[in-house]
Amino acid sequence: MEENNIEVEETVQNEVQEKSFFKKFLKALTKGYLIIIILSIIGLLTSLLVTNFVVKDETMIKFSFRYTIDLNLNANDIISKENIDKVKNVSVSYYTGSKISTYKYVEIENISIEEDSKNTYTIYVNKSAFNLQDKEGNVNYNDTAAKGFLKHLVIISLPEELYTEYEKYDETNNGKTIKGIIKIFDNDYYEENSLSDDNVLLTAEKSGSSKKTALIQASIYGFLIGFGVSIIVILIFTNQITDLAKREYDNETIYRTPFHRSFFRNSLNTFKDIKSLVIIALLLSCVMACKFIPIPSGFGDLGLSFSFLFLAVACMLFGPYPSLMIGVISDVVGYLIMPNGDFFIGYTIQAMFACFAYALCFHKTYVTFTRCLIARVLVNLIANVIIGTISRSIMFGLSYDATITYLLLTSLPKNIIYLLPQSLLLFVVLKAVARPLYHMNMMDERIAMNLSFF
Repeated sequence: MEENNIEVEETVQNEVQEKSFFKKFLKALTKGYLIIIILSIIGLLTSLLVTNFVVKDETMIKFSFRYTIDLNLNANDIISKENIDKVKNVSVSYYTGSKISTYKYVEIENISIEEDSKNTYTIYVNKSAFNLQDKEGNVNYNDTAAKGFLKHLVIISLPEELYTEYEKYDETNNGKTIKGIIKIFDNDYYEENSLSDDNVLLTAEKSGSSKKTALIQASIYGFLIGFGVSIIVILIFTNQITDLAKREYDNETIYRTPFHRSFFRNSLNTFKDIKSLVIIALLLSCVMACKFIPIPSGFGDLGLSFSFLFLAVACMLFGPYPSLMIGVISDVVGYLIMPNGDFFIGYTIQAMFACFAYALCFHKTYVTFTRCLIARVLVNLIANVIIGTISRSIMFGLSYDATITYLLLTSLPKNIIYLLPQSLLLFVVLKAVARPLYHMNMMDERIAMNLSFF
């Protein structure tokens, strides 16, 4: 009987613990809603940006044509690679006698043909094949090039004996010689069945909108991945839910929001305090030491560093205005100690913004993981990705395409992948130093004792 009673008690205790954990998890979800929102949105936007860059526009254009004489042609021979390469080497138009310089840049990856009736065909080809660079350096769809290229393709695929037969039909158009072989191309049929009211090639109905579908699918998957990661993080730290003391805000020693006049004004007192300046110097020396420990990130020449931890602590202690000074010194002195290429002011602005973000999120307020995550979002996505990419583009004179490539394939993936680990590490470090800083009279007791995950 006693053994049965013990088993019953253990079962009851397990059920109570399970209910208790479930209640904590629900409470954690309500407190961690910002974590869920931020990670879900980041997942969605990242997947959209990367998919938009990686997935090519597979919208197809429709080119319907008819030969004016009876021919016995294999449809697939018309669009053979050999014929496509011949067209790319055409330098003078068969139709106008004008010089051509764009066909050699056409890259066709997906092309098909259907025989509608005898001597009548329709070609379907990726619209993106005719994305060509204009005089201003912009890459856009060139409808004129698409029409001309495909017209030459259906003519150049004809048997060679026809060229000899139709040589006598060579004519002059605006003083330029055009080949009589083009008489075999039924231009009226082409214009009626291939062109829209705006005189551009029609989009093929059969192609649908594959890129649009890919973007929709990627956004859904990205959102779900971000949502799933946030739930896992909250689940892992559910047991951190505790009955915290009521959080008090007086907008003098503890601020609910940084957007208060005294929040900025009071941080100026740091410049009058010798002790604060000495501590800033010590923390900056730790930042400089981290520069001698390069850590490869796996994304090109971008590296990792633990210096952001010391910068965050300094900005947490001393506020917005000193944080700007800390950002300038960390970048300028860091460059003087370990120069890497030419000095550029854009990277100094990047460092200043990062430090300012830490001050806004941590100075004289209750520090939570959510605030750590928000701080790293500001630093990783705005300071590193946007300001860092712009600075790199200006410094190295990168083209628009090269800049976007670097942003989407190097900077953005690196900063997204390390966002969550850096946020967790930042939270752990701030939690570890909070109580020692309180005992050094550098942090309010209420903040130091209430530094929690949620």
